[in-house]
Amino acid sequence: MKRKIVKQGAATMMISLPSKWVRKNNLDKGDEIDIEEKDNQIIISNEKISKEKSKAVINVSGLGILVNRTLISLYIKGYDELEINFSEPDEVKDFQKRVINELIGFEIIKQSQKSFTVRDITGVSDQNIDDIIRRIFLIIDSMAEELEIAIDKKQSMDPVIETDTSINKFVNFSLRILNKKGYTEYNKTPQIYSIISHLEETGDIYKKIARELKETKKYPKEILPIIKELRSFVNMFKDLLFKFNREDSLKLAKKYEHIKKLIDNKDLISFYLYEINETIIRMNNYLLAISV
Repeated sequence: MKRKIVKQGAATMMISLPSKWVRKNNLDKGDEIDIEEKDNQIIISNEKISKEKSKAVINVSGLGILVNRTLISLYIKGYDELEINFSEPDEVKDFQKRVINELIGFEIIKQSQKSFTVRDITGVSDQNIDDIIRRIFLIIDSMAEELEIAIDKKQSMDPVIETDTSINKFVNFSLRILNKKGYTEYNKTPQIYSIISHLEETGDIYKKIARELKETKKYPKEILPIIKELRSFVNMFKDLLFKFNREDSLKLAKKYEHIKKLIDNKDLISFYLYEINETIIRMNNYLLAISV
């Protein structure tokens, strides 16, 4: 065991650390490390390593359609600065024009003919992740409501399709916070991460429904009762997520079975509705794992 200086806010103290961990992280006597309290856990991290990992340099030449997903993944992983190198401007055109708007806090700070750099100019330290999760639920509910209206009044599906961008934005930001800080109750982080990822899937499926209806130019009013039930189902899960109790959990399970019986599975739209129902119950399974 070796003693090291630990930073905790403005204060410092001396603690003993395992020699193996000290050697692995190349620490010397007197080096400062970070300590953070998470529920009943104390998390110690190497400040030097976290600084090294705050920036990533990547060449996206040849990645093709994987460019956007790769850069979004680095954002979610928690990097604060990305230097992006490329061979042809077209390789990153979509990312620069569209995807950068989905990365909350990131702005282009430097640009040349063959590279550009984006950096987090806001940080995540003061963000309440529960408030962001509630906003995701609110946007999904708005998306479903717009779908109802568009079908009922035979209006454009474009507002529904475009709303998915907002969901992606806040989902990416939430996952980034979880990777950098963890959830408020730290031991629940993996399950909350999975739930948020499934919320993104829910938005994606609503977008698929809207696109299919737009292409076929059909407005099947017979699916409106199912969409209303799914809206109610999502909101039931939201309430359960933030205030769990067994009685409401049982009601949620019965709601799932009820909606399942309403879907006839005869066409693509029915399949999408079925997938939303399944996605919500999968989220509930993750919730049960941390609540029962």
